[in-house]
Amino acid sequence: MTRPPVVVKFGGASLADPAKVVARLLALRAEGRPVVAVVSARAGVTNRLVRTTRMLRDSADYARVLADLRRRHSGGGPAVDRRLAGLARAFAWSERHGKLSSVEVDGLLAFGERLAVDWLVPRLRAAGLRAVPVDTARLGLWTDGRHGEGTILLRRSRRPVRAGLLPLLARGDMPVLTGFFGRGSHGEPVTLGRDGSDYVASAVGALLGADYVELVKPEASILSADPREVRAARPVRSLTYEEAEELAEFGARVLHPMTVEPARWAGIDLRIRSLVDPDQSTVVGHRPGRRGVRAVTASPPATLFRLRFPGARGRTGVLSEISRRLAAAGVPVLHGFTSAAIVSVVVEAKQTAPARRALAALVRERGARLDPAVRVALLAGVGSGAVVDLPRFPIEVLRGAEGISATRSSVTLAVPAERRLTDLRRLHAALLESPGPASTSARERRAFGPLPARAGVPPGRRPRQGRSKRTA
Repeated sequence: MTRPPVVVKFGGASLADPAKVVARLLALRAEGRPVVAVVSARAGVTNRLVRTTRMLRDSADYARVLADLRRRHSGGGPAVDRRLAGLARAFAWSERHGKLSSVEVDGLLAFGERLAVDWLVPRLRAAGLRAVPVDTARLGLWTDGRHGEGTILLRRSRRPVRAGLLPLLARGDMPVLTGFFGRGSHGEPVTLGRDGSDYVASAVGALLGADYVELVKPEASILSADPREVRAARPVRSLTYEEAEELAEFGARVLHPMTVEPARWAGIDLRIRSLVDPDQSTVVGHRPGRRGVRAVTASPPATLFRLRFPGARGRTGVLSEISRRLAAAGVPVLHGFTSAAIVSVVVEAKQTAPARRALAALVRERGARLDPAVRVALLAGVGSGAVVDLPRFPIEVLRGAEGISATRSSVTLAVPAERRLTDLRRLHAALLESPGPASTSARERRAFGPLPARAGVPPGRRPRQGRSKRTA
């Protein structure tokens, strides 16, 4: 192997057109590049498996699921048959034993990616590619063992991943890896959350010293806003690691929030590329672009609580006490705003009641005042030096905001929830649209799928909500 490899990840929607997948891999091999492919489950498969883990089913239900999976993976040959037989045994076990543990749930969900690899490999071989299936749990892509939201342990994984993949690449083979999960302490699969295959690809690329990691999306690259909500959204051609990470944390659905870290650790580029239109791509790396806001996002409706602490500036432990009380109640904090006497915290809408109870206890014990809860949405303008654009924020957006905060990579506002879409579009128009912008095409908007419900979809500040991939 004379050149660093390229790691290419294909999501479930991209697998709907295997001819384009084959064409992309053949193009890379024609350039003389060693290639590692990472594959997600086929579209809809993980959701189907999730439903089987959430309720008790009988043999007839499991038989229907198996028949559906066989149809989705037709043409996979003996490998798919063996995999489905293994899944049938797992279904029979779950039928006998009832409710599944988190370890058993992850074991069932891993069948989605394993079936996708078994289904794709014969197609790649038929095109002349020397594809070799590789299971990431057996390979030794170690995680911290938190089932449903695992974190990859890069340093521990380096030796087994390199030992397993470099000899294959040196022989001219193309490893085809399962995405979405890594290895637990006993060799079992540990899933990584929604878009976890992006995370796997980034980690494998970092461990191999890849030239770059390419994340293939069915239609669109990273855009300046969600095109389902802002018609004038346009591709963002380049982002720094920090900008991309902020976008992912604020809820941009194109990237798993942990995807950026391995690439930054190794100093390699991430390329988010459209399978349909190769010119639609975003490069994530260390090269800075223009300063200021590069993209805007808006969370689903959330709840803001405002606490007033007399003499708060001279009191110790106020913030830590609020965080401790909410954590004890199982309530994650999406964002916070502070002044000399006021602390505001934003939580998911579904956490309103437990958050109110936790904070009411704090009020009684610490002499604080808790204002009525406010329904808000978090608007974020993301970009290196985003604060320089603050004078350009429309006064209509700033007026009535419940809070505002800024870092070197983002400006965040809590605005009334009923103004969510209006203020998002105003912000995009003021900061990111030039005269005569080309609106996003209907095809690009379809790539993002249907709009989520206004309530019940976790806001994006902490998107790694357990097995959120299953319901995405």
